[in-house]
Amino acid sequence: MKLGITLRKPDERLAANFDLVLFPVRQVTGQMSTANATAKFRPVISCFGHTPLASKFPHLVAVSEDGLPALPGKHNLRDGFAWGWICPNVDEYRNELIQFVKQVVRENWEGLHLDSAQFPEANYCHCHRCKAKFAQSGINDWHEWRVSVITDWVATVAKEAGKPLSLTVHPDPYFLRERFGIDLNLLKPYLEWCMVPLYCLTYDLTYWLDTLLYAFVRLSPVPVFVELYAVEPPAVGVLKALATVSKFPIAGVIFYDPYGKKVSELAKILREDKNVRELVTSHPNRNFRELTERIAEWR
Repeated sequence: MKLGITLRKPDERLAANFDLVLFPVRQVTGQMSTANATAKFRPVISCFGHTPLASKFPHLVAVSEDGLPALPGKHNLRDGFAWGWICPNVDEYRNELIQFVKQVVRENWEGLHLDSAQFPEANYCHCHRCKAKFAQSGINDWHEWRVSVITDWVATVAKEAGKPLSLTVHPDPYFLRERFGIDLNLLKPYLEWCMVPLYCLTYDLTYWLDTLLYAFVRLSPVPVFVELYAVEPPAVGVLKALATVSKFPIAGVIFYDPYGKKVSELAKILREDKNVRELVTSHPNRNFRELTERIAEWR
């Protein structure tokens, strides 16, 4: 089972502890980053999530059937989006993204990871572009057509990138197709793996991790990585979450720890806290024991 981390700033010393490193080069905030590519690093590109562009150019924004824009905050209190969404059928935006992909993959990255490569929600998008393209598509079912849009996008990126591709998927194992236009069976030829973010501010309770991950590993036709939130939760909470997810046959665990503070704290606790050390070394989950042994060796 692999260990990974999502970093905001490249840190070769920290990266040496992991099997893979996700590094955002284009974020939903509009922030762009650069780094010297290495085989272990995989750049993350936010595709249709882009709050600044969505806020500045409302004609680009995905729209619900009843006319609500896919924007965060007061613009759409019903759907509660965390960021702004560009309609996946804005041709000029897609073309700009493809040019960005081509620019990124010129470097010697290990692969490429796509984020927000989906429709915002089940009732999006009903803008004039989507209505026209659906009418012209020859596809009778709205959901089938949405799936074709996202599948075509991922296939196009895969062709242009020429590198292993991975994808973030919403933590909904049952309705990815209906809600977001994501059909992992159709995307399987283009994906090396998918990543499911399972975030919590504490991880005091972990039964929901069991529920979601049991379904994901049963239903997903591609290998699954789990991303755990490691910024605000206490170190013990992150260990509880790690113990829960590592008992499933997943490809690996990725810590969202943009500056590496929590993983350093985890390593220290596993080395120096006798009670924690005794607990993990006697834990019945072999994967968990092996992962924590690796973490304890980090310096």
